[in-house]
Amino acid sequence: MSNHSVLRLHSDDDLPLSKDVMMKQTTRKLEVFSGGALVSELPLDKAALSIGRDPLGDVQLMDPRISRRHAKLTQISSSYFIEDCDSTNGTLLNGRPVHKHVFRPGDSLRIGSFELRYVMADAEEQPADVVHATVQPITKNRRAELQKAVLFFLQGSEEGQVKSLKKALFTIGHPGESVAVIARRTHGAYLLHIGGELPAVNGVEISNSVQLQDGDVIDVGEDKIKVSLS
Repeated sequence: MSNHSVLRLHSDDDLPLSKDVMMKQTTRKLEVFSGGALVSELPLDKAALSIGRDPLGDVQLMDPRISRRHAKLTQISSSYFIEDCDSTNGTLLNGRPVHKHVFRPGDSLRIGSFELRYVMADAEEQPADVVHATVQPITKNRRAELQKAVLFFLQGSEEGQVKSLKKALFTIGHPGESVAVIARRTHGAYLLHIGGELPAVNGVEISNSVQLQDGDVIDVGEDKIKVSLS
């Protein structure tokens, strides 16, 4: 039986074009390979994408080794995260088994006989009047624009420490127990469960991403941390 891929795309109708001022845009897309050959591709322009054999899913991959609801991609601000939905045969990220992890440009997923690659590319030049969004210039110091965050470790192996976050992603917890990540973005900071026991924010367990507020207390395994945002 030959494998095939069916990708369902949901996008707005094409906008009218003109031959006036031209400009380039950077696009994000998911390329699907089978047997080393590119069989399909789709833009990464949705907040969530479901992957599996489900005919109603966003990315339908026909392979008996793939579960009906195998995995999903979730967007948090400008980043994507891959999550295996407790599939029978698992999901590989860059050759390693993964449950939930950040999915970066250049990364590759192996699901059954298919390979899915995250690609960033310059789109073909488009007329400037096609763009219906406010475009902000990229500054030289992009990190300075991210939400500032300071962590106060109240309990756990790092009790008493204070950490001012410098990177966009900061991992908390211990593999095999409970792991979460704080993702800093220009409009806020988010907590995302990666693996193990569910983390909690102000005593309430979370399974999806949640935007953090100044003064929140998060529990990840044995670690209890107070978050200060400014």
